[in-house]
Order: sequence, then structure tokens, then C-alpha cells
Amino acid sequence: MPRSALPAPLSTRPFSRREAVRLGVTLDRLRGDGLFVPYWGVRSPRPPASTVERARCLLPLLRDDEFFSHVTALQLWGLPLPRRRELESLHVAATVSRQRRRAGVAGHRAQEGTPRSRVEGCPVAAPVEAWVQAATILGLDELVQVGDALAGSWSPHPEARELPIETLSAAVAVARQRTRPGRALLSGALSLIRPGVVSPRETSLRLLIVRHGLPEPEINVARRTRDGRWLGTPDLSYGREKIAVEYEGDHHRSDRGQWRRDIERSARFLDDGWAYHRVTDDHLAAPQAGAFLARLARDLRDRG
Repeated sequence: MPRSALPAPLSTRPFSRREAVRLGVTLDRLRGDGLFVPYWGVRSPRPPASTVERARCLLPLLRDDEFFSHVTALQLWGLPLPRRRELESLHVAATVSRQRRRAGVAGHRAQEGTPRSRVEGCPVAAPVEAWVQAATILGLDELVQVGDALAGSWSPHPEARELPIETLSAAVAVARQRTRPGRALLSGALSLIRPGVVSPRETSLRLLIVRHGLPEPEINVARRTRDGRWLGTPDLSYGREKIAVEYEGDHHRSDRGQWRRDIERSARFLDDGWAYHRVTDDHLAAPQAGAFLARLARDLRDRG
């Protein structure tokens, strides 16, 4: 026997069992094939494939004072986090209700007045508030990457991009004053955040260089020859020493057009007398990291 169609409001989105019964859906239909159960009390026409979709599946169960927080809020804001975070529990904070006790959900208590907004159709902690909350979960480098993103233009959402460093600094000051968990880690991250970064790997590369005791490079500065001809905008560079460092992800290899542009760009810099370092994932960890840093240190010494 063919299964009955769902009411129109439920056919394309997750919904609660209670809502379905109210709209006349039978319990047999809710237990039948073709519906997924991402959380107890929720049905969905398809399985969730991302943090955003998992959050939307939980949305029908959220109470008025609940909102997504911590790492989950950062993901909903489109800020950079390691892929493994996609598989972790969703973080939900409440100002009045009891903390969540549900499989796949981590519950938190939040103060009344916690800055909130909506993104991807979900109630979330405001971007900087979520960054402060996440200091209890993330490591230092992850906090710096998110901070670089907030000061940069990574997020597609205006509220979570191109924020002044002073805004982050003020949030850290409040966290210190209120003795919030993770405040020491936030202070350490704040000192390493820079505007103008355009990818998490640029952050990792810059931190690698600085921790090796080398001078901090400039970030995404457009370079030209002395007579004004354009060379390019290296990820990291030292203008006085004429040293450029480019991080190249897999798309630099797999995209034929990008690969050709990379070759032309490196030729322009080399013709103008620059030292040009092309870096991949392999150079961010031993043993390749040591060899790259030695070459960079040699160029800085010889050209300084």
C-alpha cells in the first residue's frame, strides 16, 4: 500500500511529532518508511548532512529561551572550524529552561541578556559571544583562526565579518571581569589575531613562522615593482626583504586555470628579485616544516 502524503507544511522540512499529530498525521505514518528520526520527537524528510541541517532538525524542539551557542553558533555563522567539529554534539544554551539532556545535544546555562541573533533560520548566540563561549572547547589556534575570521571577511553573514579588533578586545575584557571560563585562553588568542587574513591555513602558516622566532610577516599586502607594475598579493610577505610566502591548497593543483595563474605570479615575483616560497599542507608539520622555516630564515638573514 502506498504511504500517505505528508501535509504540505511538513513535506520539505523537519517537524516535531506533536506538530504532525496536530495536522492529522497518523502514528503509523510517522513510524513508516521515508522519514528520518534525527532526534527523539522529530521527523525529517531527509537525513541531515551538515551542522546547519542538524540544527534545523532540532529547531522544532527548542523552547523560547533556548538558542544555539558555543561551537555550533560559530558554525552557523559560517566561521572556520576543523571538519571534525561537524560530527560533535550541537550546543544549546538556555536562560530559563533546564539544561538539555538529549542524545547529540550539549546543554549550557546562559545569562539573561546574552547577545543573540538569528542566522540560517535558527536562534544563535551573537558571533563574538559565541567566540567567547567556545573558549571552553577550542584550542588556542582554533580561537585565533575564528578571531582572524571575525576580523576578516570569511563569513557570508555581515554580523560576523570585518569586526574591529577593539570589539573582540572589549569582549575579552568583559570575560576577564566576569571571570568567565577560558578567559586566559581568549587573552592569548587576542594577541595573535590579525585583520586581513583570508583562510585558516594562512593563520596556521603565520603562527608557525612567528613561533619559530622569525619576524611576523605582513598579511595580504599588494606588491608592485618600483616602477608601479603589479606583481600580486602574497598571503604573507616581507616588503623590505622582498620575500613572499604563498599557501597553496589542493585547488591550486586541481584547478588548471589557478595552476597557470600561480606559475605566472611566481614568475613575476622572481623576475623582480623576490624570494618566493610556495607552501602546502605538508609544510605545516614536521619534517617539511623544519626545512621550510630554515629556508625562510636563511632568506631573511641574507636579505636583511
